[in-house]
Order: sequence, then structure tokens, then C-alpha cells
Amino acid sequence: MDSKNILRKPLAEHLEHKREIGLMRDKRGMTIGDIYRTMLVIALVAILIAVVLLVLDKFGDQMDNGSLAKNATTDIAQQIADFVPWIGIILLIIAAAIVIGILVKNLAGGQRV
Repeated sequence: MDSKNILRKPLAEHLEHKREIGLMRDKRGMTIGDIYRTMLVIALVAILIAVVLLVLDKFGDQMDNGSLAKNATTDIAQQIADFVPWIGIILLIIAAAIVIGILVKNLAGGQRV
């Protein structure tokens, strides 16, 4: 019995600390306020992908044609470039999920939008 109490106390203190610093304030899902942060994260990912593609392109230009390293660099750059169009689709899905969630929550609860 004492071992359970010993474990519960640090966990309770840990959760209380999270509440104090605001990590557990609202866990109901994404809201309109989360759109800004989500878009910033995805924009940052897009910028990082662009930088990686630029570096791979410059790095690949310095290699011999037909070498294994040149082929590997080209393949990696092509696979990353094939992923880039999905960023727009991901943004659209996130925005639609937020809007649908807000509509369902407000219309089902009888509240005004």
C-alpha cells in the first residue's frame, strides 16, 4: 500500500505542475485559435523542405554524373519533391476538420456560432 502512495504523490505533483504552467488547460481538440499555430508549423516544414531540396541540388551538382552518390542524391531529392504537393492537401484537411468540429460543437449544443 505504501508503494502505491509513493508513486501517486509524484504523479499528482507532476500533473499539478502541468496545470500551473498551462499544459493541461483545454484538451477538447483544435479550435480557431489553433489554426495560426498549425499553419506556422506547416509553413516551417515547407521552408525546411525547400532548404533541404536546395542543399541536395547544390550537393548533387558537385558529384560525378552516373556515380552512386549522385544517383542517391537525385533519388532523395525526387522523393522529397513528390511529397511537397501533399502539404496543401494536409492544410486543407486540417482547416476543414477545425471548421467542421466548431460547427458540430456549436450546432449540436444549441449555441450560436
